[in-house]
Amino acid sequence: MESVVIVLDNKQWVRENFQSCDLGDARRTKRLLKVAESMVDAPEESLPGQNPEWADLKAAYRFFDTDEVTFEAISEPHWNQTRNTTKGRFLLISDTTDVDFTWHSATQGLGMLGNGKGRGIQLHACLMYDLGEKQIVGLAGALTHYRAFKPENETRAQCLARNRESDVWAKLVEQVGLAPEGSQWIHVFDRGGDYFEAMCRIKLTKNDWVIRASQLNRSVLDCNGKKLKLSKAVEESTELGTFTMSLRSTPRHSARTVKLAVSYCEVTFLAPSHKSPWLKQSKMTELPMRVVIAKELDTPEGNQPICWVILTSLPVESFADAWTVLEYYEHRWMIEEYNRVAKSGCSIEKHALRTAERLEAVIGLTSVVAVKLFQLKLVGRNQPDAKAATHVPSAWLSSLKLMRPRVRLSDMTVYTFFRELAKLGGFLGRKHDGEPGWQTIWKGYQRLRQIAIGIALAERLR
Repeated sequence: MESVVIVLDNKQWVRENFQSCDLGDARRTKRLLKVAESMVDAPEESLPGQNPEWADLKAAYRFFDTDEVTFEAISEPHWNQTRNTTKGRFLLISDTTDVDFTWHSATQGLGMLGNGKGRGIQLHACLMYDLGEKQIVGLAGALTHYRAFKPENETRAQCLARNRESDVWAKLVEQVGLAPEGSQWIHVFDRGGDYFEAMCRIKLTKNDWVIRASQLNRSVLDCNGKKLKLSKAVEESTELGTFTMSLRSTPRHSARTVKLAVSYCEVTFLAPSHKSPWLKQSKMTELPMRVVIAKELDTPEGNQPICWVILTSLPVESFADAWTVLEYYEHRWMIEEYNRVAKSGCSIEKHALRTAERLEAVIGLTSVVAVKLFQLKLVGRNQPDAKAATHVPSAWLSSLKLMRPRVRLSDMTVYTFFRELAKLGGFLGRKHDGEPGWQTIWKGYQRLRQIAIGIALAERLR
């Protein structure tokens, strides 16, 4: 049965995501709802911009200065709501991004960023995507990490002993946990998640993984038990076929249509010589998996050839199976886009507080608000034929009619509504323009909201 995606107004959305937060006092939860609503209304502003009244701003600062108001306390109800999935297949797409507060030198307790000159907090978030409905569900979990300043003359043993950035992949898998009955969860990681312990934890939580390999020089066992390098196993892999795909532009290559040869092999990973306490206790020494390889053919001059080596627990017995694995990895762009939404759309780095602990709580709130902004990009495409009158707040439709008198609300779909909304934000809507992004949709919504406020004020004066 197809699920119904209803677009909620800001106040209702805030209640759904934050009213069950346990902050030790009902008054704090009430304040959280007020702060969250102000943030959703103007996510691009800092706290002073979101709370122009001094009394509200002062209350917001007091709120974030409370011990019970933490990253987890604010975000966990949203995580639990996201993880309560129905039957179907879901991708859990994770990545780490730097939240840079270098410019605010007064903030205490920040970690190292970049080459050591930057200061801030790393956010490791897990975005859940419903493959059946083609819709972002929300955040399934998130962690903050503080990169330690590396001591001079640090030995390898000391480096391995301290809290490392790679540990967040395994910790987040543990935080997300098991899928509900009937749901299949598939963790999707970039090369940073090529980590034996993380894959072991995924195995124990009975989930699956699609992870891009980063360590091709590691030793593995082939299907006959022979020890060899992963790079050698990739070279000897069985070719399944070829396909073409459109490639987005990146700093490494231009946008183009590429032809890829697809092959696969089966290997068994071996536990590293240096084992964490958890890995020692688990007694897991081997981990069998499949490897899917996609290698570009006839690369144009001046471009770096594409070569993806993808590790997976999913079955691979045919070209269609291998294509499915590659298609799942292709969805990884969503977490990168989500991070851009959090930074540019929600201006997560604008907030200036005196301690890292206070900033963590703000980041927790902002990370959930960023989901709402990013969902707007896909919600119109999710059910293109659904009537806008039953799926979009009536105040939004009335405001749109005022701004675009020629639109016909009677036969408007959710899809056409969001295209019209994006046009208010600068989207031209020509045949070759493709689909609108979250930025133009959000800019259009901001204009629409001003009209809705005007209508509400006019009704009060009647």
